[in-house]
Amino acid sequence: MMKTKSLFCVIILTWTFLFLSCNTPPDPKYQKEGTQYGVTKGLFRERWWNFYERAVSFADGGFWEEVVADLKQAIKQRDIDQYKARTYGMHFADYFPHRELGAAYYHLGNYEEAKQELEKSFSMVETGKTKYYLNKVRKALIQAADADKAPPSISIASLAGGEVSNSFKIKVAGEVTDDSYAEKIAVNDDPLFIELSAKKLSFDKQVKLKKGLNEIKIKTTDLMGKVSEKKVKVFGDFEGPLLNIGNYVDGQEVASNKVVLNGALADATGITTLKINDQVLAYNKEREVDFTFTVELNEGDNQIILAATDVAGNTTSGAMSLVYVPSLAREKPSPAPHRPIRVALTGSGVLDTGQHRLFTAARPQMMGRHFRLNLKDLVDKQTVYYETMYVDGSITGVSEIKSVTINGDPIFIIPGRTIFFNQLIELQEGDNTFTIEAEDAGGNKATKSVTIVRQVPKVHQVGSRMSLAILPFEIKGEPSSASDIIYDNLVSSFFDQDRFNIVSRGAELETALSELKLSQTDLVDKNKAVQVGRVVAAEGILMGSIRETKDAIEIYARFINTETSTLFATKDVYGQDKSLPEIQYLTNGLALKFKHTFPLLEGMVIKVDGNKIYADFGTIQNIKKEMKFIVFREGEKIVHPVTGKVLGSESQELGIATVVNVFEDMSLGKLLADFDPGKIQVKDLIITK
Repeated sequence: MMKTKSLFCVIILTWTFLFLSCNTPPDPKYQKEGTQYGVTKGLFRERWWNFYERAVSFADGGFWEEVVADLKQAIKQRDIDQYKARTYGMHFADYFPHRELGAAYYHLGNYEEAKQELEKSFSMVETGKTKYYLNKVRKALIQAADADKAPPSISIASLAGGEVSNSFKIKVAGEVTDDSYAEKIAVNDDPLFIELSAKKLSFDKQVKLKKGLNEIKIKTTDLMGKVSEKKVKVFGDFEGPLLNIGNYVDGQEVASNKVVLNGALADATGITTLKINDQVLAYNKEREVDFTFTVELNEGDNQIILAATDVAGNTTSGAMSLVYVPSLAREKPSPAPHRPIRVALTGSGVLDTGQHRLFTAARPQMMGRHFRLNLKDLVDKQTVYYETMYVDGSITGVSEIKSVTINGDPIFIIPGRTIFFNQLIELQEGDNTFTIEAEDAGGNKATKSVTIVRQVPKVHQVGSRMSLAILPFEIKGEPSSASDIIYDNLVSSFFDQDRFNIVSRGAELETALSELKLSQTDLVDKNKAVQVGRVVAAEGILMGSIRETKDAIEIYARFINTETSTLFATKDVYGQDKSLPEIQYLTNGLALKFKHTFPLLEGMVIKVDGNKIYADFGTIQNIKKEMKFIVFREGEKIVHPVTGKVLGSESQELGIATVVNVFEDMSLGKLLADFDPGKIQVKDLIITK
């Protein structure tokens, strides 16, 4: 009995000793607002990971002298900053002693030592927190030396200003230079994601153009807050020249074999040429031009082809018919009958209106009592594979046409009896409905609507991109309400990039976890996370952690290949502003980092050797092993059977290959077993998955 009691006491004493030894004893000196700092989990055995863990805890409380002491002890044992440093057994920890030492020195005002430690950390591994503190240290050193003498300067390489473009997007590229360090760049008040200041920063952004004058503003700020701004003007011209014939209407019968066309041209950016049949009239970018042109006619129907081109390259073209009837010269002239203006679509039929060859029409249906609008090469509804298309048409009538609108947006015209117009339209995926309305001098109106269905070829659809499941992130540190919105913002940022096919989040993820009998806390384990990714048919999973302190947020993400369990890439962002705009800035930046890591590129097959496919992009374009690419071929051009208009082409997928080797400007892919290599040829096209 005594032996049993003695054994029991020994056990109790042993467990008590272990319990007291497993945690750093609390010290009132390191308490703030009820929180104890300078603590560790587990037995403190004076190993590098113990010193590092305690230093991080001291840093959370702002005890910087203690941080420096512990980190120096850690560095003596392990001198390398890295993600997933092995501690003991199969345990790993993110370990950045030089980065944390640099941050501690910054808070102590030792800026030179801070710079040395941060640069040493940066040479080993790039992290958002290192860049953040490097910016702070650089600013402090410049301020101390009073070294910033001038604001940054901006040079724009892609635009000189004053350009005219008929593209809905234009590239704005250039660089910012500063005598100290430039820190921020914004294009049209949209900040570009820049983590690390530099004496020279390059920028590149696609800017959407609107119709008319566009003023593009580039603004930059250096570390000391000095601001520079530069503006360039680009004119968005999406309309072809207005072409007006004032003295004849389409289909008119004439008594002479020689007629003089009186007309006018007008364009906001200037006219370069007018072609009538085979004759070309050149202009010096005049915005308004009156012209006369003599046309010789043969007996019967005569087609007169007209085409006017502007500075932006938009061309308005059309045809009008004049019928030479010699017998009319011998008849007594009689008052001209009132011929109504008519509105129609050409290409799919002829409308018999009782007027000899006066108008063509899409189908035998009157669109209004006074109008018939002619839209060239368009029917009421059709499918195209283009991002943009021209709505090209004409209006003819006895009364002058005074206005034309497309979806309520007026087209600039000069009133006349025969008007040709041309408008470039940007198409959204799916149905695009356009309503054209014309009004004559008498106040008569008529409208016509057409629907253009834009289809995106399969290989260019987001659904053909690499499928990605974004798992819930582990919450560390001192979570606040900001932690709750970071995940949702991160998912939204990845959606907005249009780079990956997001296949799982929210309810879909909960279903997968239920099937595997796992909880969200199990997803910290990489192997279990990969299992979930495979269940939701994701080719990659994004997992990671959100570490929050009272004044900072650090988001760390890992991109893992679910087929091989390979770690594809790790990225992080860091900031000390918990406002919603700053959180969105950080999550957008993190998504952008992964987009750049897995670029969406198009290329060509340069060699086929069995199931080995050689592509013409490599490490220069950031291609990596285990990435995939789709081999495809453009199909035959789809031509409308009635109008003859080319509507684009659908792509034919030939295979999917996995990159197995990468060279500087070439990649070797192995075709997946499901595809026949015999169907693939040199010069077939490639797009990264």
